Amino acid sequence: MKTIYIPKGETIRYESLATEHLVVHGCLQVTCGITAKTITGYGTVHAGTVNADVIRVDDMDAGSIVCKRLLAKRVQSPEVFASESAAVSCFLSSAYVETGKLTVTLSEIDTVNAAEIINLTPKKRTLFGTLLASAFRSIWTVLTVPSQKELKATADVDDNVREAVVEPVQEEKQESVAAQAAPCATEDTAEPEPVDEELNRIVGIFKLAREQGYTLKLIPGTPEENAPVFDFEHERILRNAA
Repeated sequence: MKTIYIPKGETIRYESLATEHLVVHGCLQVTCGITAKTITGYGTVHAGTVNADVIRVDDMDAGSIVCKRLLAKRVQSPEVFASESAAVSCFLSSAYVETGKLTVTLSEIDTVNAAEIINLTPKKRTLFGTLLASAFRSIWTVLTVPSQKELKATADVDDNVREAVVEPVQEEKQESVAAQAAPCATEDTAEPEPVDEELNRIVGIFKLAREQGYTLKLIPGTPEENAPVFDFEHERILRNAA
């Protein structure tokens, strides 16, 4: 059938439905899915899946909606795919919405993938009034929000200023590091002090004598000829008479 009409006040049930034009002024319940070019009317549609080019009804309750343009008062669906636009004047409840332009007042959506989103204030509007308000809001947004080129130009200016500030700071840090490293370089390049071999020899003799149980004693003004002599054969010290 090319056109199916659901009169106001009647409830019609189908297992599945495929037609070119569907006009719903009453209540339509489809267990599986609906396939049509256009779905219009002031009634309510309940279906498992809905595939159409244009949907314009008051109430739509479906497991999945796939269309080009969606215009309704109330929509409840886990998935909504509208390639061009989706406008819901009263309430939209969905887990995932993907569309080119989304216009809503009250909504409960988990994830939205849209090029443009317009949120209208809750107000009594017809479906045509919702589309008109959405168009005015889009024009106002274009006129008031800076364009991408202006934002990019501003970002470029900020980057240039940031580079001009960062470069002197980096130069100062490099100079400070060089100044701190200079003393260290000077200390490393300084010539080592000469080693006093005589002092090391005396210290070594003192340590060796102390380990053997002897004590070194310095006698001032002792002539070399009066110095005590050590008898190695009998291991004793021979002292000269004073």
